Amino acid sequence: MKTHKIFFILILAIVLRFLFIGTMPALNPDEAALGYNAYSLLKTGKDEHGSSWPIHFKSFGDYKPGGYVYLALPFIKILGLTPLATRLPNLILSILTIYYFYLLINQLSKNDNLAALSALILTISPWYLHFSRGAWEAGAALAFTVIGTYCFFKNQKYLFILFFSLSLYTYHSARLITPLLAIILIILNYKIEIRNWKKWLLPIVFGIIICLPVLFSFLHQGGASRLNGVGLAADKGPLNRAEELLNQHGNTKIFNRIIHNKRVLYLLSWGQKYASHFNPNFLFINGDEVPRSKVPEMGLLYLIELPLLIYGFYQSKKRNQLNLLMFSWLLIAPIASSLTFQAPSALRSLPMVVPLSYFIAVGIINTQKVYPPEGGRAIYCLLIAIYLFSFAYYLDAYYRHYQKRWPFAWNYGFAQIVPYVESQKNQYDHIFFTNKFDQPYILYLFFSQYPPAQLQPQIKLTPPDQYGFSTVDQIDNITFHIPPEKDIPPHSLVISDKMLLP
Repeated sequence: MKTHKIFFILILAIVLRFLFIGTMPALNPDEAALGYNAYSLLKTGKDEHGSSWPIHFKSFGDYKPGGYVYLALPFIKILGLTPLATRLPNLILSILTIYYFYLLINQLSKNDNLAALSALILTISPWYLHFSRGAWEAGAALAFTVIGTYCFFKNQKYLFILFFSLSLYTYHSARLITPLLAIILIILNYKIEIRNWKKWLLPIVFGIIICLPVLFSFLHQGGASRLNGVGLAADKGPLNRAEELLNQHGNTKIFNRIIHNKRVLYLLSWGQKYASHFNPNFLFINGDEVPRSKVPEMGLLYLIELPLLIYGFYQSKKRNQLNLLMFSWLLIAPIASSLTFQAPSALRSLPMVVPLSYFIAVGIINTQKVYPPEGGRAIYCLLIAIYLFSFAYYLDAYYRHYQKRWPFAWNYGFAQIVPYVESQKNQYDHIFFTNKFDQPYILYLFFSQYPPAQLQPQIKLTPPDQYGFSTVDQIDNITFHIPPEKDIPPHSLVISDKMLLP
């Protein structure tokens, strides 16, 4: 019976994640960059900028961790450069995440019903489902973290270190969250691990050897670029506020500098950003401000889960190993996101969905303690009905309204327009492509399967914008912006944003 529960949950997870995955949603520029760079490696042994087998990929000047690109290599080799091949690594890893989450809860609680329900909540969670259906590095990193945590409790030290190390190669935020989680795991089990400290010596050496390349690469290129672009210091608000307050005093006496210190204001800004991840409006009502990270008219979780979550917190007050792990996991999960100026971020705080799914499941399981058996069954039936309605509402919003509400967020239309552009490329002296959408050049490269060997000698990034991102303005006779009409030369083809929108 135990096998049947997780088996059907995994079947549901597979169906939800693979349904129309080749076209819905449309490929976004970050996904295209991951896929095209894998394609470039397969064709030339170099990324789009001509670097041989890098650990960080220069891409848009944001130096993406290379883990996902290498995961995509075999899929693109077999299936070609397609959205499906690019997304398959994360889709498969999301299924493994659900399975190992089930195993983890079962291992620590010895309660198969709680483990299966936790896995089911994670399976249908709008937050996790959204970031399972695409080439999201955060989803892949979360999979390695969950699998590694399970290996820790199974006393598989080398596998624990291997999977935690893989997460560091996959996503920037994991480089803060994963080590913190490793420390928490050691603290929660310090009595056992201290007695067996000698058994950790070789696994630790193994981990250091694995992590040295990514640490070296991060310090010399990827880290500084990324922090400058999205780090908390990129937000000039606290700095400007400190200067404004000092100017209002009319002097710069030491006391005024102390109470209006920019470091204090940045600390307060960080605290506000961290707390914003627990705001009910973010979790249950409106979700992320970034349209690409949510569906219309919904939060990241179902509204019905709010009272269940609160009740789950209450029922998890007992200080056992599982509850302490989940509370600790929840508290550290938003830290990386809160250190950026774009907070709260559903993508960077994705690890929150794991403990939240557990606590929601605890809340559901314990409803029987409030009501007699007959009343408990009625409550369960009501919960199932509300969940089914909420889930149907989510599917309708995702498949029907999402692309019509925010088509610009997912760069709809590129898959259809690029073949046309390719067919007309030699018929015009100049082709001007709208840059209203993010990074149009990489979507052109992806859908045209532009030969990487021809790209590498001519690719040139523009100067970085205020967020540290660059783009490519010219490939062959295609310019990725539209000049004023008076400056468009004769015999030119213009691709406007209106031609792309559905």
